Amino acid sequence: MRRGRRGDWLVYGSQWLVTMFYAVVWGYVIVGAGLGLRGVALTQYLSAIVFTIGLATLLQSWLGHRFAMVSGPNVIPSLAIVAAYGAGGADYALHAFTAQAMAGLAIAVLVLCGVVRYVQRLWSPLVLGSMIMMVGISVAGLGIASMARGGIGVDFMVAMVLALGGSVLAIRGRGVLATLPPLLIIGLGYLAFLAMGRFDVALVAQAPWLTTPRVLPYGLSMPPWDLVLLMLVVNLMAALNFYGNLHGYADVVGETVSPVVERRSFLIFALAETVLPGLLGAPATVSYGENLGIVQLTRVAARAFIIAAAAVFVGLAFIGPFGALMAAMPDEIAGAVLLGIASTVLGIGAHTLGAAPVFERREQTLVGFSMFLSLGLYLLPAQAWANMPVLVKAIFGNPVISVILFVMLFEHVIFRARPTS
Repeated sequence: MRRGRRGDWLVYGSQWLVTMFYAVVWGYVIVGAGLGLRGVALTQYLSAIVFTIGLATLLQSWLGHRFAMVSGPNVIPSLAIVAAYGAGGADYALHAFTAQAMAGLAIAVLVLCGVVRYVQRLWSPLVLGSMIMMVGISVAGLGIASMARGGIGVDFMVAMVLALGGSVLAIRGRGVLATLPPLLIIGLGYLAFLAMGRFDVALVAQAPWLTTPRVLPYGLSMPPWDLVLLMLVVNLMAALNFYGNLHGYADVVGETVSPVVERRSFLIFALAETVLPGLLGAPATVSYGENLGIVQLTRVAARAFIIAAAAVFVGLAFIGPFGALMAAMPDEIAGAVLLGIASTVLGIGAHTLGAAPVFERREQTLVGFSMFLSLGLYLLPAQAWANMPVLVKAIFGNPVISVILFVMLFEHVIFRARPTS
């Protein structure tokens, strides 16, 4: 991995800056579009999204886990917010942000009480490898779905060329070129889709030049207790996801996570990535599992570049057209980036499983069963979950969370290894 050299700042700072673009896109597409935000509400929401992404990435890379990892809107609580909208309408769903802030405070208390060490007892290479594999599979699915949003046509083919070109560059490129696939995919993608008239210029033109996030933008009233419980459980699941992403990344870059660093990074996760976004009316953030693929694809692990890019990102949160520019990114471009990332993440997951101390019939069976069960539940049609509680759908409809739970259950309970005499 590259650790940074003089003269690389513009190139790699820009690389991390644009890598954060698609995090804004997911925050807009999942929650912003899901809640039907428009006009001033949408502009302030985008400002909060950009601000929380930049601040969370800055704090974690500088003071928390101290890795070059982008934080972005967490899909687990994000989907729970959208599900709350479907269950109780807009007013009910908007209370979820305050409930999220309350959940973050509870998580901070649990971290201070030392709960993380109990997770360590259940975590294993089988859990980590399965989680990484499932991240790759689900990211690949999202990437292909985004690329084919308008059908298998010209837009899809352009996105496929971008994704394939980025992969070829990562494998055969020399020097600095081999580290730039995401930057080039996004840059060339914007130019291509702008030339084809597939870029939403109106969204950028209508955004005010200056904007700022608001504290408790949806009011001060107490959220319903069932919503508080929902957001507590889903954010606890998100914390489990963060644990896996953190240790997975450390394994890729050949580092270890000490108990002190682990505790510090989880406190930042609870307060700056869960409480603060909730107070600003944005979904909680998390260090993305895709970072494993990004660092393998770009070969850049120096945190100085991402710290600089995140600081710039915080400043850009107050410029309205910037958030709108990222929200206007065509789905096909985001899909092309995700497809390239997914390919490397799958390879990392396979390597992690293969490097487990033991990976014989028992281990192969429980991992395979867990992965296929999680993927199968994820692929169920929406009507299959129609009569299930929102909480059940939020946990078992997310393949990354469910595969972690299933592997832990099978490895330590159902298929527990017999002690050797």
